[in-house]
Amino acid sequence: MIFAVEQEKGNFKGRVFGGFNRHDVIDYIEKLAGERNGLLLENQKLRGQVDALEERLEQAREQNPDEEVRTVAAEALEDTRRVLEDVKASYDGICGDLNINVSQAAHELDVVGAKLAALQETLKSAGERLDAVSEKLQNTGETCDAENL
Repeated sequence: MIFAVEQEKGNFKGRVFGGFNRHDVIDYIEKLAGERNGLLLENQKLRGQVDALEERLEQAREQNPDEEVRTVAAEALEDTRRVLEDVKASYDGICGDLNINVSQAAHELDVVGAKLAALQETLKSAGERLDAVSEKLQNTGETCDAENL
């Protein structure tokens, strides 16, 4: 199975009983979380810039009613808003990918858990059969000893 984040793909090594190498999945999830955290910081920084530009624009309007200053400031503010929207879209995409990957990893763990439970039951049943065979062999040995006396 391949987990994907936008254009990037992470291939995880399979395990003996199915599922994925736990460390590969954890590393991948940590990488996504790091990217998400980086985007959160960038988002906060850009929000601060938007707030600062809005404040500067308001001050410029009050101090200098010149139309050119307002136009330049408004364009700068709009550019910052677009960048902020792009960062938000990237952040939302990474969060969505992370949620999907966590869900898929949890499903794989459930599958592995079910396989291990079935294996445990099989081993328990085999142990019970071995105990029964051992008991029969012991009873047969005792019977043979009694006949030889």
